[in-house]
Amino acid sequence: MNVNIDMKKLRIICLIIFGVALAASLIFWFTQIRKGDRVGPVITMDKDELNVDLDATDEDFLKGVKAVDDKDGDVTSSLVVESVSSFLGGGRRLVVYAAVDSHNNVSRANRIVKYKGYSSPKFTLEKPLCFESTGSTEDMNLLENLKVKDKIDGDLSNQVKVLANSTVDLYTPGNYPIRLQVSNSAGDTVSFQATVQVYDRENVSEIPFIHLTDYLVYTKVGKELNARDYISKVCLGGDYDSDVPGDIDTSRVKVDDSEVDYDKAGSYEITYSVKQGKSRTGTVKLIVIVTE
Repeated sequence: MNVNIDMKKLRIICLIIFGVALAASLIFWFTQIRKGDRVGPVITMDKDELNVDLDATDEDFLKGVKAVDDKDGDVTSSLVVESVSSFLGGGRRLVVYAAVDSHNNVSRANRIVKYKGYSSPKFTLEKPLCFESTGSTEDMNLLENLKVKDKIDGDLSNQVKVLANSTVDLYTPGNYPIRLQVSNSAGDTVSFQATVQVYDRENVSEIPFIHLTDYLVYTKVGKELNARDYISKVCLGGDYDSDVPGDIDTSRVKVDDSEVDYDKAGSYEITYSVKQGKSRTGTVKLIVIVTE
């Protein structure tokens, strides 16, 4: 009986000793943590917003940025550009900086950088989106005359996408709405709505073709265009690939620009139409992109 009581006392004493040892270990561990370096460097910048050239690199983004640690001192050499956002508007992007000290404490800061002379990618269209019915369904046939220039990436013409919900049947004459889109490497995405016109190849000689000086133009909000200024000539037959002289008076061309809202940014179309005698009616569209 006494042996059992002694064993119980021994177990209790062991548990007490273990508990005290564990508590002491935890206290020591927390004390060491409190004594350690848990604070990251302080990142400072000489400007809240930095102006950079179009070809700016991380080295340019880091100009005027410093990092100082309360234990290690100057750790500016540890600074890196952690990320650069897509364009936020007005040629501005958000740059995130990071710095680290010798205890692997990381600090972050950010600021806006503005690209001098930046503008979004711009489209040009050498010929109208008018095609004779050929049976071809390749997108590249639609885009061969569409070019895109970008201030950062240069030529983006081969990166233009016809959005998935846009379908053009080049077997069947008619008008087909499409949306075209392109993005540069900085994530600036631009797009516009247009109409692809497919005409019957059997009736080419009977169709008046209205030639314009431009087939896609830009204007600012509030600045209206004189649509008639863009009429170059009207030819009976010959389509848009031929260089035949105009044989129909351009004053006969009717202009419908009622769709264009010059007070709202967006893409619109001006429709030109003409009929000569018993010929079929010819139409062409001028794409108007209104920007802020």
